[in-house]
Amino acid sequence: MLQANDSSHESNVEEAAAASLQPMGFIDILDSMFSLYRNHFRLFLSISVVYFLIAVISDLLIGSAAISVANSGELERFVLIFSVLLLIECAVMLYVIGALVFGSAQVFLGVRIDAGAAFRQAKRRFGPYLAANFLYVLVVVLLTITIIGIPIALFFGLRWVFCSLAALFEEHSAVKALKRSSELVKGGWWRIFGMMIGIFLLVFFVQSILQISLLFVLGLPQTMGGDAEGLEMLRQMFVPQLSTWADLIGHGIRSFVSNAIAILMLPVGVIGATLVYFDRRIRKEGFDIEMRVTSESV
Repeated sequence: MLQANDSSHESNVEEAAAASLQPMGFIDILDSMFSLYRNHFRLFLSISVVYFLIAVISDLLIGSAAISVANSGELERFVLIFSVLLLIECAVMLYVIGALVFGSAQVFLGVRIDAGAAFRQAKRRFGPYLAANFLYVLVVVLLTITIIGIPIALFFGLRWVFCSLAALFEEHSAVKALKRSSELVKGGWWRIFGMMIGIFLLVFFVQSILQISLLFVLGLPQTMGGDAEGLEMLRQMFVPQLSTWADLIGHGIRSFVSNAIAILMLPVGVIGATLVYFDRRIRKEGFDIEMRVTSESV
């Protein structure tokens, strides 16, 4: 139960958050994105580390299965293990992203939240959230593989970009979440497109530079031998060939470093998308006014 001073503190935080809500430019979003991440680093790391553990374990198990195939030739077993682990990893990643989405929305509004509460909301709303994202991916992928449908896939890919927030934060059903996202994006497609591309490229390049740089540092003794060894190191980063347990150890180290950087960068993109969502609501629906009225009426 909250004590009186706790309730007063939360009320003050919410009022301060409501008062600070205003339309944001791209630079404002980047500044807020890194500020929120820095100020709530422990929260975001506590959520992301769940996926990190599953990803590293999954990579090691797949590597072990690959070595078994190299020694015994049981390809069917490897395919089965790989498929099951891939499904588990995708489900965990979606669950973690859901918790990050809800956590990002709450901290932006000045609401105190811990990792447990974020995971509970992701679990409670996982059905609609999963269904909305399944429909999103299904439509975009089907349109993309037709080649001529790529422009339409891009259109709907951005039009439904806020479906996770609509399902988790606004608690809409899967279909309504897609419609809600469409309503928010309507009239601002190009602006949202530019912001989302900018955030994606920033996260992608920073993550790629860090991953490649650290992996090359770890493999420095190999790269000192010349260009051939350096190219072999680069190939092992992306297409590892595992035949011995020594190869698996090296693969495990690369997986640990690569996934550690990935989970450090994962919240950045989620926070950025969340800020674009709130910016759109403020511009289109006067969400800042709504929050002020709500805080004044409490």
